[in-house]
Amino acid sequence: MEPPYGAAVVALSLPELVSEILAFYFNARDWRKPRDNLNYAAAIRVNSLWFDCGIEHLWAIPDAFIYLQYVSPERRQIYASRIKYMSVWYASEQRQINAFHDLDFRRLKHFTATVPSLTSLDVHEMRHIFVQSLQTFEINGPHVSTDILALLQDGCPNLKCVRFYTYEHPATTAPFTEFLRNMPSLKIFAFDTSGTLAASDLSIDGDFLLSLARSNRLTILQVPWEWSMDAAGFASRRLADLGSYSNVRPFPSLVDLDLSAPSNAIQTLAPMLRNLSHLHLTVKTADADPIKPLRELINLKSLEVTFRYATDIPGASITGLATLTKLECLKLKPLHPILAKVTSCFSDADLELVAPCWPHLRTLSFGVRCAISAKGFRFLASHCRKLRRWEICGPLKVDELLPDGFAGAALFPELEYLRFDGFAGVVYDRNRFVSIHTGINDSKS
Repeated sequence: MEPPYGAAVVALSLPELVSEILAFYFNARDWRKPRDNLNYAAAIRVNSLWFDCGIEHLWAIPDAFIYLQYVSPERRQIYASRIKYMSVWYASEQRQINAFHDLDFRRLKHFTATVPSLTSLDVHEMRHIFVQSLQTFEINGPHVSTDILALLQDGCPNLKCVRFYTYEHPATTAPFTEFLRNMPSLKIFAFDTSGTLAASDLSIDGDFLLSLARSNRLTILQVPWEWSMDAAGFASRRLADLGSYSNVRPFPSLVDLDLSAPSNAIQTLAPMLRNLSHLHLTVKTADADPIKPLRELINLKSLEVTFRYATDIPGASITGLATLTKLECLKLKPLHPILAKVTSCFSDADLELVAPCWPHLRTLSFGVRCAISAKGFRFLASHCRKLRRWEICGPLKVDELLPDGFAGAALFPELEYLRFDGFAGVVYDRNRFVSIHTGINDSKS
């Protein structure tokens, strides 16, 4: 048998081999000699420790459960009870899990599955995977069935992390509302889908948002639905009512949020999200200023805002981000550089005011067309000395960055990545670009 299966079979046979060796050794010795008794005891301890450590390492790999088929049926439960990680990538592996339905995976903590088609029958055949010890559950497939949510609720009270990756959009949010209400230990809930709805986009309702806001342990959150203005208003009013009777803080532990919302909802949501350190915001409409409310999120270390539609941002709103003194990453960009142009009157004077407030800035991706010149970026260079990644929108000439009498000192001493839109004469249109001019004359033409 070819490795690694040959090696696995040998390793799984080691307990029996050790048992035979020790049995022969003990039978060939005289147990009546006191000194030999100590040697025997030491040998047993050493081999027991070696065996336990070896088995722990062997069964710690994510696909270790595959090797159960090489173990005699009467010994499978011994090893199944040691498995902590299980990863399923193919339908054949899923069938193998189903074949072990009579085993108790009592120590299983992490389960990951990539399944091309997941039916209700498949889920229920995997019921023995949903154990009390399970802490992480990740699945990549066509959709998330209500059966999965029900099994997680019923069998996994200690679940801390759930990640769903699907290519079919869920039809309703109701099952997820119930799921989050019944999972008090959940810290990470990430639901990412590449699917699209045939009709209008779904948005989470007020009850769902209120459930999220009242979760005491939730630290990382990503959902594929829009946070509507109505939901934000409902949750804000209910939280205000609850707060008048008790010390209720919305999202008390949330630090990382992937949020999609219309502009007019952000002003209502911002006061609820003051604990955030990382925010990825997708602005779905341009009917209000989406940047101004973000100045309240003073704990932010990373802020990424993506605009789905053409937007004009007041310069004062960007200047207001000076309150984010912990900021390490700032990205303001359109979803598409041509179809969703983002403009602003943000100027060199504004950048001069805000740059000293971002001493920790490492990444700046500024996809906003504005009135900043090389003078403004020299202000940035003098204050943001830790900048490593820099992307800007607009044809900025490199020579303009260098002041008169420049002595050769590095503008950004830690810079690793630099990208100018329009650099080297790239001209953009709806086909992304139509020509590239290097500025070098072709003498042969």
